Amino acid sequence: MSLPLRAIHYFVEVARCESFSKAAARLHVSQSAVSHQVRLLEQQLGAELFVRRGRQILLSAVGESYFNDVANAMNSIEHATRNLKQDDSRQLRLAVHGSLAVKWLIPALDDFRERYPNVELTLQMLTQDGHFDSRWADCFITTMPPGSGFVRYHLYDETLKPYCSKALWNEASRLTEVAELTRFPLLSAISAFASGQPGTDWERWFEKAGVRLPRTAKVHHFSHLLLAAEAAKYGQGIALLNEFMTTRQERAESLFELPFHGIRTDDSFYFVYASASGKHPGLRALGDWLVALCKNR
Repeated sequence: MSLPLRAIHYFVEVARCESFSKAAARLHVSQSAVSHQVRLLEQQLGAELFVRRGRQILLSAVGESYFNDVANAMNSIEHATRNLKQDDSRQLRLAVHGSLAVKWLIPALDDFRERYPNVELTLQMLTQDGHFDSRWADCFITTMPPGSGFVRYHLYDETLKPYCSKALWNEASRLTEVAELTRFPLLSAISAFASGQPGTDWERWFEKAGVRLPRTAKVHHFSHLLLAAEAAKYGQGIALLNEFMTTRQERAESLFELPFHGIRTDDSFYFVYASASGKHPGLRALGDWLVALCKNR
């Protein structure tokens, strides 16, 4: 059975956007054209690929299975086409979380550019982890590496350690017992663990030491590690931070690591790119450089 490539392309776009109208806008065609191609594909496959819940468009079980099989193939075709058009272009687009870029990657970029002056690296803000759109970026730093069709480099496993400001350091650095930390406000980042429950980071930290977090502990909650880090810098308490969310200058001048244990979060970070684009100049160099950067943190 010969399946039309356009119909598969349109199906993949609808699945990515979860919307016929948004897919049509991205494809620069009418919504009816998209709907027609998807219906054509469903007729040839003999199965419904989407289910509609009110205005929401979701993949059916068959549709999700089919999408997982064909999406990587479409990425490969898009990469091959773009590489052919770009010929020997040295441009490379890396998608990364904004907080990770600002605190860790950007301060080190001069080193990469000195080592690889022929690679023009552009940073893109990663807003949806696990969404690997090859038209938007050539490579990604992610906590959700694809299962197949991609090359991946392990960068680091996220570990949280207690930090405080210079204002608190003189007193807090003399603490010897875990329970003594509750003399200070504890700054908690809700995003530190997948559960997203307030205070989970400090609960796990105390639990690892065999101590229950006292109900009387004063805990201030923040949505992200970056916000907790800023609050710690201003002397508002002690925060459990991933060192990649702090700069070397901050750790030398304004954020001090307390002499206690750390805890692993649920996240590991990877550098990934589609296998089909492996010949792109600079991809392997960037991956090796990022791995070395993490080791020398």
